[in-house]
Amino acid sequence: MIPSVKHANQGFTKEEIFRLMENPAIWRKKETEDLIDSYHLYKRLGFTNSDFLAYPSLLISHPVAKFNHYNSLLDTGCSPIDARLLCRASYYFRNKIATLKQDGYLEPDVNVADRLLELLQPPSSRSSIPLEQSLKEIDEMKWTALHRTILTAWLQVRLKTSEDEIINLLRVHKMIANKSFRIINENITLAESIGISNRKILRSGYLLNTYPEYPKTMLRDHPILAGVNIAAYYRTNPKLMMINPRKILEIFKLLKEYNISDEAIQTRPSVFTMSPFTLKQRLDHIKQTPELRVNFNDYRMLNMVIHHKTMSSRLGFLKKLKLRCASLNHIAKPDDSKFEDYIQEGRDMNRISDVMDYFSALLKKPKEEVRARLRKHPFYYYVPFVDIQANYEYLIQMGYTNENIARSLLVLLYPGYKIKKTLGKLRREATLRFTDLQQSKQLNLVLYYIEKEFHFTGNGIWRTDLLDSPAEEKTLE
Repeated sequence: MIPSVKHANQGFTKEEIFRLMENPAIWRKKETEDLIDSYHLYKRLGFTNSDFLAYPSLLISHPVAKFNHYNSLLDTGCSPIDARLLCRASYYFRNKIATLKQDGYLEPDVNVADRLLELLQPPSSRSSIPLEQSLKEIDEMKWTALHRTILTAWLQVRLKTSEDEIINLLRVHKMIANKSFRIINENITLAESIGISNRKILRSGYLLNTYPEYPKTMLRDHPILAGVNIAAYYRTNPKLMMINPRKILEIFKLLKEYNISDEAIQTRPSVFTMSPFTLKQRLDHIKQTPELRVNFNDYRMLNMVIHHKTMSSRLGFLKKLKLRCASLNHIAKPDDSKFEDYIQEGRDMNRISDVMDYFSALLKKPKEEVRARLRKHPFYYYVPFVDIQANYEYLIQMGYTNENIARSLLVLLYPGYKIKKTLGKLRREATLRFTDLQQSKQLNLVLYYIEKEFHFTGNGIWRTDLLDSPAEEKTLE
């Protein structure tokens, strides 16, 4: 199956499509949307189907990369910019400017240094830039050397910084070296317009290599995303300005299909830098793993997606140690310190704040209400969330409402086998008329009969069905 054929058929004949597909790189390309974007880009630039057949690498290359090359060649004064030149742009950038003239892409009298200087905003004079003066000397320079010399001097003025910082910027972000001055300036101006400082632009040098239509499209057509102004996302996470709007909207749609809240998205906008395929894989894995699924409604759940590899490794390690109380604060943060502290302490217990967050999200109740009820039990922070979740789902399946479970939430702390056994026994007791009672009273009665055996000390929550049960140790505590 060739997903791009349907779209390509708008401009290609059937025979042309099969000729293109003879190139393995075309049909192996995963991002078929890039093929479509490339096709439309080149059509706007005046290229024909014959150009694609003669130079299929045009379609294989990322459209943004070729857009950058095209504009740099345009800045240089090249004419014509045909398919051959665009495919070999990197070769010409690495060679002397004279090579472009020898191959007929530049008129002999064109001074590339003067052309590039005319594009600078704010303007820079020749005297402020260490350049050779004669046309012959300029032609003997490599295109990249000339571009870098002018770019280094101009960015010092444009970003109000030192030469050393610009040199470091170009060392880290090498793709800027071949970029059009017009596009670089447009990116800087756009970043400044949404409140990104020059210092932050320097720290986020990839901004200079952005395709400006991406952020401009989002700001114009989708100014609000997940309840937040897109400009605010760009200010806090500038890398998002490099992401194709199509991909951002695809990821947002996917997150909503999994019922991820706006609040969760707002805490981790970096999720939009991920591949939709990878995102779906990780969400499915979280859904399928009981220890992770219990945190799916937590507003921090996207930490599990962003730090998925770290989280999976930590969870596997905890299982080997038979430590079952592990919250997002332990397993889904990049910092190892909290996880290491939890391991060294060796106590299989949840953080109190994590318990409040979990119950609040599970029962959709305010934390204050949850806290008031939970504090009546001395050991509420020793129960793994996966056990609480299983109890909740069982009671929902038995017909109990969320509201009534919330009123008797302490019952969720007890082992599932005890709840099922006690509930079954009470339902069989005809004298109690158990089923005639309100649901909350039924659950309170279950709690009463479980704890009665333990003299209402709270020790009924310990599992006695496990060989290594901590019941004795916790009772002594």
